[in-house]
Amino acid sequence: MNVYVEKNTEHNRWWVRLDDCRVSFNTATEAEQFAERLLARINAPHSLDRLAPSFSRTGSAERRCAKGA
Repeated sequence: MNVYVEKNTEHNRWWVRLDDCRVSFNTATEAEQFAERLLARINAPHSLDRLAPSFSRTGSAERRCAKGA
């Protein structure tokens, strides 16, 4: 996953880009803190043995992200 911070000068906002998705922030500090925490969680050790038994997805709820510019 590509995670990076980008300034949007047109809207005076900061975006954290996650591949094709983006999350908007008011300040560079907020965006950088979010990106750092996200990367730490992505890079943290994960054990499928511990996740698989309790992982169940019911319903058809989708998470959507803002796309495009």
